[in-house]
Amino acid sequence: MARISLYIKVSIIRFFQTIGRYCDLYLSTPYPQRPSFSRTIASTVGSVPGKFKLLFYTPPGYHIRSKAEFYPVLVNFHGGGYTIGHAADDARWASEVVKRTGGMVVSVDYRLAPGYPFPTGIEDCVSAVLYLWKHADELNLDTSRTAFSGFSAGGNFCYTAAIRLHEELKQLTANEIIRKHEVGKLVSTVAFYPAVDMTKSRAERNASNPNMKPIINPVFLKLFSGAYFSPDQDTHSPLLSPGVAPDQLLKDALPDDNVMITCWGDGLLKEGEDFRERLRGLGKRVDGYTVPEVPHGWDKWPSYGKGDVKRDEAYKSAAESLKEFWS
Repeated sequence: MARISLYIKVSIIRFFQTIGRYCDLYLSTPYPQRPSFSRTIASTVGSVPGKFKLLFYTPPGYHIRSKAEFYPVLVNFHGGGYTIGHAADDARWASEVVKRTGGMVVSVDYRLAPGYPFPTGIEDCVSAVLYLWKHADELNLDTSRTAFSGFSAGGNFCYTAAIRLHEELKQLTANEIIRKHEVGKLVSTVAFYPAVDMTKSRAERNASNPNMKPIINPVFLKLFSGAYFSPDQDTHSPLLSPGVAPDQLLKDALPDDNVMITCWGDGLLKEGEDFRERLRGLGKRVDGYTVPEVPHGWDKWPSYGKGDVKRDEAYKSAAESLKEFWS
């Protein structure tokens, strides 16, 4: 009975979140680019079979199988507490990346909890990367310039998918399942207000920031975590809490060049900034900054024609760093 109640609550939240997405994308300016095409692919990582969709945002002049040019690829993971959200949520970010870098963005519509709890979403993201690498010639992708991006839960996936990809590649190469030319290179992550430390309670996270601006009902937050992983799950797992993962794993699995955008009024601010400094201490570059006076997820709120200067500045800054990393 409790499980049925959970599904009903999640379905209601998804309905209203979908309305919010349409208001953001189609009642707010600038209007984002729409996906050029999509593909539905099978999950190949983990033990939960199924399919999910990829949305492709391509630069002007792109023609599949043209062989005229190969494009760097940003694999994007949307937010939504692992439970709601859609690959189209980040269309405005994808548009900025395409415009400023000339690269391609592929947004992953990974399967959601509670129907597909931890770690299925992460493994779908890894399946997407391996699919893109395998079909690079067909899709005109320069996989030696692969990057990840994500928002909130998707920001967590920037790091956890990189760790899971690292593990999967070791197994695939050891068993000679994947060929050398099918292995690309992860050169960057771009994480917006990521969740990186699930070992702390939501109350502890909120208390860590005196400027905390609550925008999400605590009932929903409890619902999201309860849908994603069970109470007996070890939250120290690197696939849940990359912020407390071993140094050597972070050195090996994460790229040298990264971007992190955090929010001044966010309960996740401290863990994000702590992780930024930890990565820098490991010799990695982490561009980005804390956006002043904004709460978690501020960039997804509809502006109804007014625009959002802080959002545009953050997207521009992150995209310009990504362009440098791809050069």
